[in-house]
Amino acid sequence: MHSYQIAAITFLVIFGGATMGFLVQGLLPGHHLSSESKNAVHLGAGLIGTLAALILGLMVSSTKDTYDKTGSFISEMSAGYVHVDRLLANYGQEAEHIRPILSNSLKKMHQFIWPEELQLADQSTLRARMELEHAYNQTSMLKPGSQTQQQLQNDALHLMDDMIQKRWLMQEIVMGGGISIILLISPVIFISFITFIYALFAPRNLTVILALLCCSLCIAISVFLINELSSPLKGTLKVSSKPVHIALDQMGKE
Repeated sequence: MHSYQIAAITFLVIFGGATMGFLVQGLLPGHHLSSESKNAVHLGAGLIGTLAALILGLMVSSTKDTYDKTGSFISEMSAGYVHVDRLLANYGQEAEHIRPILSNSLKKMHQFIWPEELQLADQSTLRARMELEHAYNQTSMLKPGSQTQQQLQNDALHLMDDMIQKRWLMQEIVMGGGISIILLISPVIFISFITFIYALFAPRNLTVILALLCCSLCIAISVFLINELSSPLKGTLKVSSKPVHIALDQMGKE
């Protein structure tokens, strides 16, 4: 389910709780709405509000950490491509045919994660082909003529092996990701109950209705941001592709 749909459902559920509170208010006997009843119910609502805030805080912290780590992951991988490209350039003419393969691998990664930037109609061309493995195989077949070339080959193979592992991990992030729907439902139910309680004892006027409407909208936006941050390589708040662009500009140069 898309983040916009989840946010819309969240808004409807929370504001629906407030609407239900206004409706039930008119059906209750007067003594059920006394100040003593109000204080007792608000005590429970305050406890539930604390629990909801704790859950939302933990979710924001967790998803923001995932988002930041993925951004660092993209930067590290882009830097790795540039580093390997320079190692192959320093190796000599024998490794020149590998550098375009390496560059093409990074372009495919760009196409796989940020297809909207390329505006390609044929989505089948965006499949992530493992040119990086081909570059690794070609590098392993080089015949070093000196100790320096041997060291450059070893360094390049070590880096590419690490990048291949990261490439598969990145594919898992793109194809998977997201946050458990149960974790999203729990605080939404808690908060909808809170809006129900406050609407149950609040006067039914435009000011109160607008206040609860704004509260519902703010919570829906928060849930939208949490869901987007939990999927850093897809959705509206996708991680920036700037490190990949910088790497592509640097690769292939003498």
